[in-house]
Amino acid sequence: MTRPFRDALIEALDATGWTLKRVAEESGVSEEQLKKVRQGKSRSTNVDDALKVAHVFGVTLDEFLGDDTSAVRSEAAQLWMQLSQEERDILLAAARGRAVLPPGAAR
Repeated sequence: MTRPFRDALIEALDATGWTLKRVAEESGVSEEQLKKVRQGKSRSTNVDDALKVAHVFGVTLDEFLGDDTSAVRSEAAQLWMQLSQEERDILLAAARGRAVLPPGAAR
């Protein structure tokens, strides 16, 4: 489950013992902006700055925010590649059939 940027920042600071000043210097994001986030005056930041902060901690933005969507997609793709064409066709047909069932129909 994805968590707010503020929560992720506080957790990362606590885990590393780093200061906002250090994160600001290494990321290029202003210390004032990071203070506002930490103090709850703002729960988020723009995507570019969020990426910079996540990279300072050595993780992707998805990892920083606790979003496992990319990991799930990667696993699904790996499993898909292990299937035979016949198995893929069966799964696609089942998924397409399920997608077109009317609401309330037995599944």
